[in-house]
Amino acid sequence: MNFSQKLGLSILVLITITYVYFSFFAEAGFHFNSPISKSFSNNLEELPEIIEENNSNDIESNKKSETKTVKIYVADSKGNLRSVNRECDINIEKSCFEYAIKELIKAPTKWEKSKGLSSEIPQGTKILSIREGEGSIMIDLSSTFEGGGGTESTYTRVKQLIKTAKANTKQPVYLYINGHQADVIGGEGIMLKQPLNERSLDD
Repeated sequence: MNFSQKLGLSILVLITITYVYFSFFAEAGFHFNSPISKSFSNNLEELPEIIEENNSNDIESNKKSETKTVKIYVADSKGNLRSVNRECDINIEKSCFEYAIKELIKAPTKWEKSKGLSSEIPQGTKILSIREGEGSIMIDLSSTFEGGGGTESTYTRVKQLIKTAKANTKQPVYLYINGHQADVIGGEGIMLKQPLNERSLDD
């Protein structure tokens, strides 16, 4: 028997021994204790926790939003004020009153414009702050709110603000312009009684 035949026979014997070991001894409970097998076992033990965490996140992300309907006031084609609704997500917005004022400043939407609705609140008006206390609310707007448009336009925009505020809170609401209480508003010097109510613009 030459060397190559002996080598081939040795390999065949080794394969046979390996086969017998894995076929019989491994099933009997003999296992390799290698670092690789330990690592794989540890990963299997951690897997249920990972799946549970992902399921929890899925449930949280699928949580239904809670909404509250707020009203804002815009003008129709005849100049009359009418309310339109907005949906405030109470899980996102810190205050639905503040959300209503923000929507008033932005109004109307494209769809509302197509229906002939408009707003007398000047573009570029900014909300500087809205402070909601236990006994009152303060709305502080930029000076753009009282500029331009004439007396009729100023009356309309203030009425929009008053009606929107009163539709969304029972607390007294005060209007400030650039940090100062607006007892007089507009270039025409319109007197404004505070807190805001339906008679704030009465002479």
